[in-house]
Amino acid sequence: MMDDANGLHKGHRQRMREKFLDKGLEAFSDVEVLEYLLTFSIPRANTNPTAHRLLNKFESLHQILDATFEELTEVEGVGPRSAELISLFRQLRNRYEDSKVSKEKYLRTTREIGRYLLGKIGSLREERAYLLCLDPQCRIISFRELMRGTVNEINMPYRRVAEVALAVNAVTVVLAHNHPNGTSIPSADDITYTRGLMNLLQVLNVNLADHFVITEHAYTSMKSSGMMDCAI
Repeated sequence: MMDDANGLHKGHRQRMREKFLDKGLEAFSDVEVLEYLLTFSIPRANTNPTAHRLLNKFESLHQILDATFEELTEVEGVGPRSAELISLFRQLRNRYEDSKVSKEKYLRTTREIGRYLLGKIGSLREERAYLLCLDPQCRIISFRELMRGTVNEINMPYRRVAEVALAVNAVTVVLAHNHPNGTSIPSADDITYTRGLMNLLQVLNVNLADHFVITEHAYTSMKSSGMMDCAI
């Protein structure tokens, strides 16, 4: 790959930097965003071909940011430092969104909770489960990842959920998990697991208000759908 310092791309990095400082990322195409980002992890080589390969493989910026470290390093030209940098940006984005929400964010309706969860986990590429903990006024106390993989009693014991809720003194909790490549319709296992968890948490004076199944563009509330009405 041609050296930027002496090849056809001499001065290109500086021009990108000046463009960013003058106009921001709004003036960049998606491939230019990646090209510029990769200059911080690839010291001298032309980053344009690697940027194109990333977009060809993942098809969009958000899918690149949501890719795992291992998936990123499968792309020619993306070494560990570049994969680490991209992963850092994804996690920094999430921390930024968390800091905007803060504990003063109220989630009082199914729609508000669904939209919040859709924005948080809708674009994830692997199945994960989260617990949203709320105080008595329905303000967010915490939003914590519980596990990765299929949600069932074997993979995610009820005790794990209870420990997270009790650790922050949550009065109300909402369970959520995503279906990356499927529909938002809960499975029979999802329903069975939820009803068992609700019964356990009631004993601990914690209200399991809902369980949401999230996809990239949709969500299903098990409470609103009547799937949590048969707990015993």
